[in-house]
Amino acid sequence: MQPQLLFFDIDGTLLSEHTHRIPESAIRAIHQAQANGHLALINTGRTLRTLPDEIKKLSFDGFLCGCGTRIIYHGQTLLSHSFSRERGIELIDLMESLDIETFLEGSEDVYCKRGLYRQNILNQIKFSFRELGLGLTAFIDEKNFNFDKFIIISDDEARTNQFIQTVSQDIEAIDRGNGMYECIPRGFSKASGMQLLADHLNISMDNTWAFGDSSNDLAMLKAAAHGIAMGEHSSVLDPYAEIITDTVENNGIANALKKAGLI
Repeated sequence: MQPQLLFFDIDGTLLSEHTHRIPESAIRAIHQAQANGHLALINTGRTLRTLPDEIKKLSFDGFLCGCGTRIIYHGQTLLSHSFSRERGIELIDLMESLDIETFLEGSEDVYCKRGLYRQNILNQIKFSFRELGLGLTAFIDEKNFNFDKFIIISDDEARTNQFIQTVSQDIEAIDRGNGMYECIPRGFSKASGMQLLADHLNISMDNTWAFGDSSNDLAMLKAAAHGIAMGEHSSVLDPYAEIITDTVENNGIANALKKAGLI
């Protein structure tokens, strides 16, 4: 078999959302796939700064972060894209005018509201960032930083729809459910990152495998020659899933790699 490019989402795919750990079976299986000559790559909505330490410590061949806005292969940065400072300020001002709550994700840090959010879920996210040493360099109202993408969580559908329509020319809003939207620069996605890396390595997209679980993995599974959905996954992935494997905790990654003949 020719070398295959294996693209793994993190949350809900490699990292259990129940135990918050990567199963040892997944680590062993990925290392075996690499020993068999394949390349193991992270493909995540997380920005570089928010990658879990245990992911960074593993021997992945590359990292596609921020839904394709930053691509690193064997330590070499192939692509890095942020909103311009001017556009970032325009977005912040628009969200403030519509009273839309957000946190902004950059490659250097994440940026939160200075005080408490109106919605408790955002306060929980902010406090979890603080526990990880994130969100400490600047607050949103300072507007003196760059960011790559952002999350909004809606408690007013009309205002949220107005925002999404206003920015639609250069931003795609991915509906993550429960009022959450992942907002990324238009033209960037987990799929665009895959294509760029495949072109860089001169490897056909016919040799690509995508492992995911959520709606922001849809572009990745659609682009890959072979799509694998985890045992717990969004139904939007079903038309593109060649294999539906077990849950993260029940050796889903290892079982999928075996079934695919990659280990």
